[in-house]
Amino acid sequence: MKLQTFFSELASRGPLLIRGKEVYLVSPNYKPNYKEGNKGNHRDNYIGFSGSNVKLGLVPAGNLDDLVRFYNHINEDEIFALKKAFIESKVDKGFQTAEQREREIGDRKLFSFIIKELMPYMSGHKEDLSALLGDEVNKQRKKDSKEVDEKELLGSIEEVKRKLYAQQQDYAKKNFNGTAKDEVTHFLDVIQGKNILTLGEKVYQLANSNGNQSQLEICLNGVSEKSELLPLAKVENIEKNYSDFLEWTAKIEAIDEFSDYIKDVQRTRLKALKDFDGIIKLKEFNDGDVGFLRKDGSVYVYQIIPPFAMLDPRPTKKGVCYEFPRLRVGLRIQYDGDIYLDKPELFEPEWHPFTSNKNQAFQGLCGGNVPSRNGSNVEWVAKALDDAKNLIMHGLTPHSIRGHGGDERDGGEYFGDSLDKKLSPRKTTIEKAKKKGLLITNRWDWNRG
Repeated sequence: MKLQTFFSELASRGPLLIRGKEVYLVSPNYKPNYKEGNKGNHRDNYIGFSGSNVKLGLVPAGNLDDLVRFYNHINEDEIFALKKAFIESKVDKGFQTAEQREREIGDRKLFSFIIKELMPYMSGHKEDLSALLGDEVNKQRKKDSKEVDEKELLGSIEEVKRKLYAQQQDYAKKNFNGTAKDEVTHFLDVIQGKNILTLGEKVYQLANSNGNQSQLEICLNGVSEKSELLPLAKVENIEKNYSDFLEWTAKIEAIDEFSDYIKDVQRTRLKALKDFDGIIKLKEFNDGDVGFLRKDGSVYVYQIIPPFAMLDPRPTKKGVCYEFPRLRVGLRIQYDGDIYLDKPELFEPEWHPFTSNKNQAFQGLCGGNVPSRNGSNVEWVAKALDDAKNLIMHGLTPHSIRGHGGDERDGGEYFGDSLDKKLSPRKTTIEKAKKKGLLITNRWDWNRG
């Protein structure tokens, strides 16, 4: 929103003359103004152009001080809206670097997505944040002492105002060669302290003429001067500089005028930051089978796989299964304007057919991929987690064994190790697995799978 100043508004009506601090509108209606009928003692105001007998009237529009005050009054609502928008935007954004702000925004949007969308979607309940996190948040509140005291609040407000002032002063030095004392002084600086005349979109300065090169005659209160026109600028350029300055002064005024608003916002912001920071600081949290975990600066979402027994699909291994403990499988998740996922990993250091190394945590999975985006982000991430979970529990298909050089008897090799060698420590029977209450998985028909 740009403020329209008296300058562009008056210049849009027709030619405009500014002489010193006095402003005149050029009117096509000119009538001689003689005092008491004495033609030798007149108070004419007119402008005439060289080579023409036509004279245009000069109508006083006031002085610059009066016009500035008047237009500030009629623009009162626009100025208030500008001040309010400025304070809101600055206070809400904080004063971090662009990189820090983007990272914080990304973290908050990421955790908001995980906690408010993904976890309720997959667990099917507890959509309220406080209900979802329950005791964990309460513990964090007590641990970090999250109440916002007045000393902290006042310090925060003063820091906000100090940074606001510093930003605006830097802006003024860059754009206005320092700070002008008032709006009129700045406007006179913009027009270089010259007497000016606007004609259409152009602004000319009036220079004293020796008479031979005079382009116009200006008569004010009966005193006539010859002048020539020298190009100075365009109306739009002067308007932009002056309008920018008015907006700058409005923002400076807003810093003190909106102190109460800043205080309320900072109180709310500090409390909200403390609450959400408590959540972000949690290293790990899960609701049911779904959770998030922080590791080496990255965030993972995961599903918990309960202890299970994976059947061997080979017909020569009928009734044989392989026991696995509770596992977590998940994907690194990021926010960079949108949600992004890396390929799935098995968190526990368990030697699964689809992991390459013994006793190594956070390994990628053979055959683990991120599905194509389809539907909403929460549906996409939920499917990626389900696919990863199913790969661990049901991925040892007849097709997989054949693809790794195996057959009905020999399991082939996975990552250079014999399948039977990898699975032998886990070998059990389906009867024993059922007695333990293990979930039986990987039911495949060798001739169809």
